[in-house]
Amino acid sequence: MTLFRALSTIKKNERNEIANPLENIEVDYYFMASRFAGSKEIVSIWLWSVIVDNEGYVYAMKTTQIGDYFEWEQLIRNRISEHLYTLGVDSLIVKRLVRDIDIKKEGHIIKEDLRSNGDRIGIDGSNEIYLRKDKFSYIR
Repeated sequence: MTLFRALSTIKKNERNEIANPLENIEVDYYFMASRFAGSKEIVSIWLWSVIVDNEGYVYAMKTTQIGDYFEWEQLIRNRISEHLYTLGVDSLIVKRLVRDIDIKKEGHIIKEDLRSNGDRIGIDGSNEIYLRKDKFSYIR
């Protein structure tokens, strides 16, 4: 059981759902994290999941979470799963995609703390989605 509580969620999608979820879908994530109020076990995580469908449409979701440090990997898997489900992707495909994602800090953690409050999805407080273009082959 994951012991995280969502504080906020922001979505920015180029379409309401993926037109053909049986085609190739690419997924990436990145996050910023810090200890919450100096705790050794509680962390605050800002997590972005980015999905690109085979037509190059981008679907992004940012969530702010507070919870148990030792559950951070499962949190990422759960958020990516939730994001895919909201886009109309079948549960078997979601399970396969999430199973194949290597959840790790290296290459995914944003080291410079750029967090800003507000209802914008960008890592720097803007409304621009941060895309690591080397992670996607379908970007238009």
